[in-house]
Amino acid sequence: MGKTGPVKDGIINVYKPGGMTSNDVIYKLRQIIGIRKIGHTGTLDPMAEGVLPVMINRASRINEYLDRDLKTYEASLVLGIRTDSLDVTGKVLETSGYEGVTEDDVIGAVKSLFGGSAQQKTPVSFSGVISQLPPLASAVRIDGRHLYEYVHSDEEMPEDVLAKLRHRRVWIDEISVDGVELPRVKLTIRCSKGTYIRSIVRDIGEALGCGAAMSGLKRTASGAFTMEDAVTVMELAEAAQEAGLIDIESREPLMIRRHAGFGDTIPEPLTGFVKGIDYPLGELGEVLVSRETAGKFFDGWHIDYRDCRILKEPEQAAWMERLSEEEERYDREERERNGGSHAGLKLHSEFLRTYRICYDDPAGDRIFVGTAAHSDRYHKLVADKVFLREHP
Repeated sequence: MGKTGPVKDGIINVYKPGGMTSNDVIYKLRQIIGIRKIGHTGTLDPMAEGVLPVMINRASRINEYLDRDLKTYEASLVLGIRTDSLDVTGKVLETSGYEGVTEDDVIGAVKSLFGGSAQQKTPVSFSGVISQLPPLASAVRIDGRHLYEYVHSDEEMPEDVLAKLRHRRVWIDEISVDGVELPRVKLTIRCSKGTYIRSIVRDIGEALGCGAAMSGLKRTASGAFTMEDAVTVMELAEAAQEAGLIDIESREPLMIRRHAGFGDTIPEPLTGFVKGIDYPLGELGEVLVSRETAGKFFDGWHIDYRDCRILKEPEQAAWMERLSEEEERYDREERERNGGSHAGLKLHSEFLRTYRICYDDPAGDRIFVGTAAHSDRYHKLVADKVFLREHP
């Protein structure tokens, strides 16, 4: 989609470095871009690196549409250690011998946890639903407090809080063992939102009887956003400095001095890094309307099917189809016995009836106006979100 006039909304696919929190990235981007309303689509652990889509201004409103996005991680773990955070940055609780563990044992542990067949060769592959116990150092909130608050303050977690911690069901689209050089193991995991990679590492360590802690994590993809087309914070800062927008006073740590105040428009020299709001919405349908109809939609009118052309129907992700089949097989009594919930799998089925609304302007650019969902009551497309700032 072409961009005409000042750009106020969009998404930047940022590559977060390890050692930097997701909120640190947002703080730096506010300084670089000069816009305060910036957020991300999902936190990455401070020790993790990789893809972190950053939403500018109205782009943050599409977050709920991204529930169905799968994320891909490259994880490494070290055997023989247990920590309170389930990764090597935490306090060591116990060390164990791993000398008797073999590569076949590692692959066997993954198979036992994720259902791989005994005849399956490495890499081990699996697709399906699993039930996870979140890490105690996670952002899960119980009785008004995040669990990590207890861990970071060395405060003993109350028994009644522990009793309320429930398993969560998540979708693992694929997990593979990519390398075993004991005591280190490398995995690739493609999964739904809400998946705790550290919990997977913990469970592998427990299956082997020696414990394990995550030693590295890289998110290589998040929905439509991949590592290959991501930009670093430093690359953005250098582009802004070259354009005379900021001065980089220090690179390590990154310190920035702005030359102007904050506004709501993305500086033109940085718009080349910005993707359109509808970029990650490829699974939604697409409808083309006239400029006049787009103006009515902007004003809150429903869209009659006689006044539009459906270019693409909404898509059902293949993994969601498999998820539905798995849910039918899942035994209700076992779910209740294990305390399993659907946290992480609360997917909005109405998105299978949702379309992107676009029109072609005189310059030949296709302009994204907003999203609308089919209504059985009206048999029309009813506006869900309008993103256009000015009347067509």
